[in-house]
Amino acid sequence: MKFGYLAAAAFAAGTAFTVPAAAQDAAPAAPAEGAPAADAAAAAPAGAAAIAAGATVYGPDGAEVGTIASLEGGNATINTGSVTATVPATAISAGAKGPTIGWNKAQLEEAVSGQAEASAAALETALVAGAQVFTVDGQPVGPVKEVNAAGMVVVEHSTAGAISLPKAQFAMHQDKVTFMATAADLNAAVAGQAAS
Repeated sequence: MKFGYLAAAAFAAGTAFTVPAAAQDAAPAAPAEGAPAADAAAAAPAGAAAIAAGATVYGPDGAEVGTIASLEGGNATINTGSVTATVPATAISAGAKGPTIGWNKAQLEEAVSGQAEASAAALETALVAGAQVFTVDGQPVGPVKEVNAAGMVVVEHSTAGAISLPKAQFAMHQDKVTFMATAADLNAAVAGQAAS
């Protein structure tokens, strides 16, 4: 059974990487767990950066770094135009021009690129015959049978037998070889292929 590309549903936008934030004096507190993203600015203490989706973020040099794409779970996702990085909302403080982080644009992009390279190298090492594959929501799929030259990973699915999945949709997630779809999405695709 061969599958096309499935949507990477639950992997924090798929291309976003969490980047450790540089420590800052007077960083605002993160919103309470489960607080709506719109309440992030209200959760910050007086004098802290008012952060909201769409706000421009600046570096310590006052130059523009990017735009806050979203706020969720105490984190801010910053889009620089080249990369997307997720940082703790507490890493954003009030600066002269507005919300400010401890890295300039080049430093943030370099950190994200470095993390992406390290993640790709870890996947290459781990994605071998016999490796257990999991879905993005942590459910076991089955062991890898082979990784072929066509860019497909053949996995012995627990109920469907051998299935081929695109290598481009694999990543290391929580130190596990992970196919970037939920178990429900993968099982629905398996069922749909079996029915056709």
